[in-house]
Amino acid sequence: MIDTPAPPPGWAEAAVQAGTELGLGSAFAAMDPADRDRVCRRTGQILADQGQALPPGWEHAMTQLLGGAGSRPPADDALARDTADTVLAETGEVFAPEDDA
Repeated sequence: MIDTPAPPPGWAEAAVQAGTELGLGSAFAAMDPADRDRVCRRTGQILADQGQALPPGWEHAMTQLLGGAGSRPPADDALARDTADTVLAETGEVFAPEDDA
């Protein structure tokens, strides 16, 4: 079993901010896993920008916060991850690998 840290204060607010920025809203439990994964990753970026050190297992804790106690981290779906990276790159949130070419 994964030792999942409890989400610290500010994580829920950062998740709402991430969902809003991505145009996905804050109904996290109703989102499909790929959208929840995008919100989770953007939330991590927001928290890092705020200077918070993300502990090991933070992604699982965030996934639980977004999807409920019975949720699991999203499966590693390369296509969904590439799509999320492209959308984030187009909105100027991150640099896509092809930007380095």
